[in-house]
Amino acid sequence: MPLEHITFAPEGEKSPYSDLVILDNRELHLSGLIAMDLDTEELRYGTVTEETRLILNNLSTLLERHGSDMDHVVRATVLLSDFSERDEMNAEYVRHFHPRRLPARLCFGNVGLHGKCKVEIAVTAVKR
Repeated sequence: MPLEHITFAPEGEKSPYSDLVILDNRELHLSGLIAMDLDTEELRYGTVTEETRLILNNLSTLLERHGSDMDHVVRATVLLSDFSERDEMNAEYVRHFHPRRLPARLCFGNVGLHGKCKVEIAVTAVKR
């Protein structure tokens, strides 16, 4: 069962986790993503809809880079700083998945997230 551990942080920066772990060159386990510009690594605080859109667009980009796509996401975990914003998040969330290929999901609310982030999403996907 070979494992590949990938960190997206610039060289020299350390984090206490891997951003992506690839199992058997087939399963992709991505750590939680927050609303961050992938190029500049700047946080992009916004509405729960805006943050969800940016996170899922980033997720799509990262999956493509590693041989997968949104149709191959099998599980998602969504964390919300304010659970009352779940319906707004869901409205944007479903736009990023085929309606017949929605991943299994857990959604937690009223949790402390980094800075002023409203949403964090972690996923497991398989390669195409």
